[in-house]
Amino acid sequence: MTGRGDSHDTGLDRAAWRWLWAGVLLLCAVLLAGKLAPQSPWRGAIDTRITAMLPAQERSPLAARAESLEDTANRLVILVGARDASATSLKQRDAAAQALRQALAPLATLDDGKSLASLRLPAEVQPALIAPRLAELSEEQWQARALRQLFQPGGQRDLIHDPFGLAGAWQDWLTPANLSLSGGQLLLRAPTSSGDQPGNAYRLISATLTGNAYAMGDQQALEQAVDGVKADYPDVRLLRSGLVFHASAGAQQARQEMSTIGLGSLIGVLLLLWAVFRTPRRLPLLLVPVATGVLFALPLTWWAFGSLHVLTLAFGASLIGISIDYVLHLECMRRLATTNGRGGLAALWPGLTLGLCSSLAAYLAITLTPMPGLRQMGMFAALGLLGAWLSVRLWLPRLSLPADATREDSPAARAAGWLARVLPGRRSWQALSLLLVAALASLYGLRSDDRLTQLNPSPASLIDEQREAQRLLAEPDGLRYLIVQAEDDAALLTRLQALEDTFQQLNAQQQLGHWASLAQQLPTLAQQQANLSAMRERTRTLLPQVLSTAGLPAALLTRAEQAIENARPLRPADWVTLPAGEMGQRLWLDSRTAAIGIVRFGDVTAEGSAALARLAAGDDRLEYVDQVARLSTTLGSIRSEMAWLVSAAVVVISLLLALRYRRSTWRALLPPLGGLVLTLAALTLAGVGLNLFHLLGLLLVLGIGLDAGIFCAEHPARSAEKSSAGIFCAEHPARSAEKSSAGIFCAEHPARSAEKDRSGDTASRASQASLLAISLSCASSLLAFGLLSFSQTPALAALGLACLLGLTATWCLVPFARS
Repeated sequence: MTGRGDSHDTGLDRAAWRWLWAGVLLLCAVLLAGKLAPQSPWRGAIDTRITAMLPAQERSPLAARAESLEDTANRLVILVGARDASATSLKQRDAAAQALRQALAPLATLDDGKSLASLRLPAEVQPALIAPRLAELSEEQWQARALRQLFQPGGQRDLIHDPFGLAGAWQDWLTPANLSLSGGQLLLRAPTSSGDQPGNAYRLISATLTGNAYAMGDQQALEQAVDGVKADYPDVRLLRSGLVFHASAGAQQARQEMSTIGLGSLIGVLLLLWAVFRTPRRLPLLLVPVATGVLFALPLTWWAFGSLHVLTLAFGASLIGISIDYVLHLECMRRLATTNGRGGLAALWPGLTLGLCSSLAAYLAITLTPMPGLRQMGMFAALGLLGAWLSVRLWLPRLSLPADATREDSPAARAAGWLARVLPGRRSWQALSLLLVAALASLYGLRSDDRLTQLNPSPASLIDEQREAQRLLAEPDGLRYLIVQAEDDAALLTRLQALEDTFQQLNAQQQLGHWASLAQQLPTLAQQQANLSAMRERTRTLLPQVLSTAGLPAALLTRAEQAIENARPLRPADWVTLPAGEMGQRLWLDSRTAAIGIVRFGDVTAEGSAALARLAAGDDRLEYVDQVARLSTTLGSIRSEMAWLVSAAVVVISLLLALRYRRSTWRALLPPLGGLVLTLAALTLAGVGLNLFHLLGLLLVLGIGLDAGIFCAEHPARSAEKSSAGIFCAEHPARSAEKSSAGIFCAEHPARSAEKDRSGDTASRASQASLLAISLSCASSLLAFGLLSFSQTPALAALGLACLLGLTATWCLVPFARS
């Protein structure tokens, strides 16, 4: 890799820098091994949480506590349904449910079997809780009910603590009407309004994953268990609900796209290199900068952030097409603008360094965003490009070229010559001017789109399954909720009960679906006190007649009266600690200074959300939180910040380029700025709302376009490429005489004339080499980022679409910038 001239090398050409870079890469390899080794104490995790990409939310302390109660990542629900209501289908359903329970047993704790049995309350609070259907019973009916508890088969026979059978009625009231226990398994009947067959029902499997919902190993084990049951029972219908399924789908999709997009980009780049350079044996050496860039970026990013997000890996796969740019510029210059493949490279390094700096500015700008996932992507990309550039600068010039690489009839030379002939004329400039004016005018209709769907990588089928399961279970998703404060428990339950009327009105207007509140689980304390007084009176007046009719000793009355005297109301703080009150834990915030309840909503229309917001705005004891709207607002603010960031970057880079290129600054700015304008115009005309990830794509277009523009300014098209001397003289006769005198001068001074010829020829060859490298760079970048537009992840697809449009426009503007 080294030559005899190393002792005279200066600056970065010294061997010490090459060995130092090799040592850095060796250290990076050790750091990466520490993250990958199974038994390593520093083993890193691959993060699949989409929430890990989001910034810290600005929210009140109470809202933060309320959302912490929703941390149920390991919870999952699976509904197993039959194809129809026939006996054969129902038998298949039950068999599939049993098989799924067995498959989940090693992975999760099944907790659905205890759901109904756990609804029984302690004896000292039961008299205060009377099911609504018992409230209108007459005294004779209460007495008859007590006798039935004694004599009917399966009746309750606790004459001391519950002689009137309040526990059974309360349990029935708490149990959803469409949920029952059948054959030891929970059975969920579909509402009659749904599209299911009449009489059809789902077996309900509720479980808690024992592992980590974001660990790929646990996700794969769960998916294998579910897929195995699907394969064995293809006619049953499975409805999955739980964050673990969405995390698993996102991780699986990211792995698939890493292989398809990364592999597609790699194959495309290899085909490009082979088609132009025709040196198969050299191709692996040309990919060394790509490998070293990844080796440099991966462990440093991993160690800096602690964990690595799967979207960072998918995004990083596109680095193959970007980091190869430096290789292309070096290889084209060595083949087309040098005689031996080594000398004459001094003119390349300033442009290559400026190209690196402009790309780093674009990627490092991403690290300024408040989104952790984007900061990680920006750092990974910036380090990867820096690593690739160092390998190109320090190592590749030492590699010898094949003997026939510098021939004038090589495929690279022919391709460069063909590209050099593509120069725009006056009409092309006029058409471009009109196009840019029209594009700028169209930006008046540009709109934004900050919907949260751009962050959801889950497939539509899984989202539909979750929605259907939540509808059947009447389970709020927790994204919208109302915080209710009161002085004490009594006031809180009274306020929650009063709010039920408002919610029912919104439900009748189809603006609100289902909701969950403590008022649906506990009566007010005043009602509980009234219930206690009524049951004490019934125990004193009705129970003696019941005992007499049943032939039981009167001594039991004294014990029953003592038990009900010790009874007490059930307060919310005590309710949520009971097994039966587990469902209320996410509806209650413990506080020493106030009583705080939470009402969680399911489906809410925009009108319903606005009505709830108005309700809370008029009362300082209420706080309405819409996490969807809040996150959309956050994305919108970040998008605005990114827009200002792009604008500031353009101004700063333009000033810096003006210091170097003076009057030729327009050459460096036309490809990137023209690409940005044309991309925004295309999105506007297509009716696509601009979102944060489009702006991130435009940042990449800015960096890559600046790289192309800088080399257009460094090596513009020469006059030899534009016209022959005869045409030039015919069009400029006055200057023809100057050329004649120049000819006489050349005859008198042949040595200096030859030097000028060689200088002009070298500049022309360098210009053609630069154009070939820019074209290959744009093509490889299109392969890298353009393929992202086919991603199933909305965020990556938006980024890829912006890059596809922007890089295409940038490439088309390169001939104008050279002319």
